[in-house]
Amino acid sequence: MGTFLGIFLPGILFLPQADPARIEADIRTMVSFGTRHTGSSQDDPKRGIGAARRWVERELGAISKEFHEGRLQVTTHGHSFLGVPRFPGDGDVINVVATLPGSDPERLVVVSGHLDSRASDPMDAESDAPGANDDASGVAAVLEAARILEGCRPRATLVFLVVEGEEQGLLGSRGEALSWKEEGRKIAGMFTLDIVGGAVGSAMQSDPLALRVFSDGMPGSGRKPVGSYEDSSSRQLARYLRRAGEAAVPKFKITLIQRLDRFLRGGDHKPFHQAGWPAVRLTEPFENYAWQHQDVRKEDGIQFGDLPGHVDFQYVARVTECVAAAAGELARAPAAPWRVEVDCRKLSPHTRLTWTPSPEKNLAGYAVLRRRTHEPDWTHRQAVPADQVEITLEGVSKDDWLFGVEAFDEAGNRSLPVYPEPRFR
Repeated sequence: MGTFLGIFLPGILFLPQADPARIEADIRTMVSFGTRHTGSSQDDPKRGIGAARRWVERELGAISKEFHEGRLQVTTHGHSFLGVPRFPGDGDVINVVATLPGSDPERLVVVSGHLDSRASDPMDAESDAPGANDDASGVAAVLEAARILEGCRPRATLVFLVVEGEEQGLLGSRGEALSWKEEGRKIAGMFTLDIVGGAVGSAMQSDPLALRVFSDGMPGSGRKPVGSYEDSSSRQLARYLRRAGEAAVPKFKITLIQRLDRFLRGGDHKPFHQAGWPAVRLTEPFENYAWQHQDVRKEDGIQFGDLPGHVDFQYVARVTECVAAAAGELARAPAAPWRVEVDCRKLSPHTRLTWTPSPEKNLAGYAVLRRRTHEPDWTHRQAVPADQVEITLEGVSKDDWLFGVEAFDEAGNRSLPVYPEPRFR
């Protein structure tokens, strides 16, 4: 088993600290494959996406033995797409999927990064495309999260996912989301780490203690949360990440960006959100466009290209600790209550909430969260016993407040809050 320094957190018990030196070594190893373009060589032992993928498989296999007593199951999952504009021929991608089984195998918590990289021309599968920040930094964070969550015995199944084809249209994540949807899996939360190297921005801004988290307020499928665009499951996951991540990394500030993603860009959380699951994107506060999607070169004294020297490895470690704290707690937590309703059958100055109980063992209870309609974060939390499935909040008007109900266990691990549907009959 590995040996780490770490910190204690409520609901997490012990969170080891991420190792910047190991993260740096992983990023430099991925860069050493020259290009990881999805259309690059599958067979060359030293260059291309195939060699990089096989290294990721081996590394996750080693992590399984060293940190998880062999319980982390590593496999690959291929997907094919026809007529992909940014792919020569048919779009065949192969993802690496490392699964830490939980007591609830159908409920998944996913931590993801994309292995592929690109040069200036998205069709160029031959030129060097180091992809140190985009997205070797994210893959290194996925690997390190798998290490520092050593010994985790989750309820939900934890999945460490490394996808291909992101630069060709989110192909790997689309394939995985579609497959899990067809299999009837339920994604409790999906975190994608994409461009988390903490680079100095194009306007020379830098903040090593800040992180952006993107989430969409409109649900990808199904009914919208009545009365609040800010209470989709993805927005709930973003708040959850901020709470757990800022507790894990003191002085780290997580900013919730109320958009699916940046303008003209996209990330691997999108197919999961569109499938109706909670999914968010983590990315650095300032981006440097000369160091993204660029051929490696110098022009007028300016260095172009996504090189390891532009990555802050300590920053990647902080991001890793944030996502490991959130994913670890969510995976350990009981399933969220369901059929949460707010009673709207009559006018009242009080608010009555009801829910269907969770079948989970070791359930300590439920908590009712609320905040004013203009407030971004929950401001009140009231715990109720595990055998209680309703509450009337005296003097609290449903017209003036937003609500959520979560389940929690004896260790303090909390599910995602569920926003109530109005009951009119």
